[in-house]
Amino acid sequence: MDATRYIVYIFVFLIVNTPIYLQLYRVFLKDKKTFVIIILTILYWFGAVFTENFIPFIVVLLLLYSYHLIGNEGESYMRDINVWRFDISSILNVTVMTLIVKTLLTIVNAIYVNILDFFIKSEVQPQEVVMDFYESSSWVRFILFFIIVIFAPFVEEYVFRYFLYDKIFLPRMPRAFAASLSAAIFTIAHYNLSGIPSFFGLALFCTRMYEKKGYFAAVTAHMAFNLSTVLLLIFADL
Repeated sequence: MDATRYIVYIFVFLIVNTPIYLQLYRVFLKDKKTFVIIILTILYWFGAVFTENFIPFIVVLLLLYSYHLIGNEGESYMRDINVWRFDISSILNVTVMTLIVKTLLTIVNAIYVNILDFFIKSEVQPQEVVMDFYESSSWVRFILFFIIVIFAPFVEEYVFRYFLYDKIFLPRMPRAFAASLSAAIFTIAHYNLSGIPSFFGLALFCTRMYEKKGYFAAVTAHMAFNLSTVLLLIFADL
């Protein structure tokens, strides 16, 4: 791994895990004894380093269940809906809309890649996790499936839609700029030149779902988007 990839890896690691840890500290740790805070902090960061998105995923579930869903979260402002309400009836609707958006973004991305190939005169590489999926054994693919389809959507929607977009950017700037800025950071965090239109478009679409139907709708959209990608990879490899 070259120096650039190390820097990007550290950036992605911090941009994903720092907001979750800050929420964990604010909600659960700040009133604990110093010794307990130190031990749990070490466990969180150690787990975040060595378990990909698993430990952050568990912490997000804990925050959702113990903080957001019981009504203590008073920061869902500037909209008419409760972003933490889980509406199971909207799952199918969101999934269908996501697949339509995915199809359009795939077309746009294909055009973009062709243009990119023409100008940079070299083969554009797919996202690293895609290569890992192609080259891995069935057991590793099984683990990657959970990371990509389940863990990542819960964690990334919490970080990019709730924490960055809603909590940090939206109170300080116009809505469109806040959405675009959080989408840009989301795109950079995925560190893949060939997928810029797809990542940026997905982020904007998930922001739209977050605003109109709430956090769980954004998670559903993200899951449907990633699942469709994984299924295409599986069928392409048959």
